[in-house]
Amino acid sequence: MFDFVVVGCGYAGAVSARIVAENLNKKILILEKRSHIAGNMYDDYNEVGVLVHRYGPHISAMNDKRTYDFLSRFTDWVPYEHKVLAQIDDKKVPLPINLNSIKTLFPEKYNELSNVLISEYGFGSSVPVLSMMKSNIEEIKNLADFLYRKVYLEYTIKMWDLDPKQIDASVTGRIPFRVSFDDRHFLHKYQVMPKNGFTKLFENMLDHPNIKIELGINAKDRISVDFNKNSIFYDGKKFDGKLIYTGSLDELCGYEYGRLPYRSLKFKFDNYNENYVQPCAVLNWPDKRPETRRTEMKRLTGQILPNVTTTITEYPGKYNENSLDFNEPYYPIIKKEYLDTYRKYVDKLENIKNFYYTGRLACYKYYNMEDAILSAMKFVDDNFIKEHNE
Repeated sequence: MFDFVVVGCGYAGAVSARIVAENLNKKILILEKRSHIAGNMYDDYNEVGVLVHRYGPHISAMNDKRTYDFLSRFTDWVPYEHKVLAQIDDKKVPLPINLNSIKTLFPEKYNELSNVLISEYGFGSSVPVLSMMKSNIEEIKNLADFLYRKVYLEYTIKMWDLDPKQIDASVTGRIPFRVSFDDRHFLHKYQVMPKNGFTKLFENMLDHPNIKIELGINAKDRISVDFNKNSIFYDGKKFDGKLIYTGSLDELCGYEYGRLPYRSLKFKFDNYNENYVQPCAVLNWPDKRPETRRTEMKRLTGQILPNVTTTITEYPGKYNENSLDFNEPYYPIIKKEYLDTYRKYVDKLENIKNFYYTGRLACYKYYNMEDAILSAMKFVDDNFIKEHNE
């Protein structure tokens, strides 16, 4: 029998499994409902030879050396600085919106606006647009109102089905106004892409004699929880090992308190007999069209492949497990009422002493890649490594 069962093979599950396997010398079984490892990071080569991210674009942008050093054990890197353009009316401007964007959008007012912004906020600062809208300076307030309407409002409505003012600041604050000329989408210390792709990185991470992986397995067909006995059952027998769960807690609990809402995505893949079809990796459409953005994979990965290129266009929608297009829960909707429901599931599960949870779905948090990895590292350290070393 295994010492640990890990449900889910994305970053949360894979990082947890690797650290436990090599530091505690424990036998681990990973159950993954998809037919592949790597979760939403999964990539492979399509029919024309382009390496594509099957669940939307992913970038390795990291600030913490622990994250970089850990992942570097399992991949070589290629340098990459992510740049995004937003199409506003007939102009394409850098996103996050910065002073270069203002120069393109308002060439006749640029000097006045840039001087006011630098004077008010300081060069190099990042300011949430919702904060700028509260400014007492007319030029800043007018600019913020324009950016709110043209950059944030329609994009947020179609992405989240909510007004930006209804969204948690941790989400809306991810794309601030940047008082600088830096066109990079991320300002992280480490900005790289795995040389051979994310799937290969995961293969190397999970290549350990203590780790076994079973694909195409829905965990709820193998694992059940008896809340009366506060026990976990695996294949009908009481499981006394440790369960690390990275899926949705509401599903595990049979939706007793209702379903937690998520936003989902549909992806459209298009091939072209051209070297490139857009000037940057990602082009955002913050307008009323149903699409949110389009990614050109070769721009993202740096792959050299002449006369052919592939794009991924994203369409957001409401998550529904029975939907043909929106059946994957990508983004938790961070609102108090939903967090209150989530807390009920946490409280229900905390009496089960060998149940543990981590990751974006299980924690109902809007994690980026580095957040998920650091959270998994801390989770393993707090729950297993420290106890082992005491």
